[in-house]
Amino acid sequence: MRAKSKAAAIEVMARECVANQVRMLNRVVTGIYEDEFRPLRLTVSQMVILALTAKQTQVRAAQLCRWLQIDASTLSRNIDRMRANGWIEQAPSEDQRSRPFQLTAAGAKILDAALLAWERAQAKAVRLLGSEGVALLKTLTRKVRGSRSAN
Repeated sequence: MRAKSKAAAIEVMARECVANQVRMLNRVVTGIYEDEFRPLRLTVSQMVILALTAKQTQVRAAQLCRWLQIDASTLSRNIDRMRANGWIEQAPSEDQRSRPFQLTAAGAKILDAALLAWERAQAKAVRLLGSEGVALLKTLTRKVRGSRSAN
């Protein structure tokens, strides 16, 4: 590759890399939510896990990994912290291999407290991205989920 064409290719890579753009968007939007959750000592990831667990009453780690598109070790680190905070506990189950978990009273309480913080963060994120940006994000998320489940 000639030096001029290599420099041009690097310029395009630096400016148009989809992965970099998605990561930057993730850092900015996550920062909005993290700022709101910080007083609660709650992270965005933990809030989502609490909300999905509350919605399902009981949830298994494999289900969460599939829904959130995260690996088991990432989920395990969050679950360990949430157990240490007393927000989740192992749920009774006849199948001890997959050990579901559920919210504790403290978990339900922190989730209730997080609702107002989430609403503030959501409003800020919507203002930043605009309603068209949010709609496009939802469309892209559905598309990605559909393609990941087909693989």
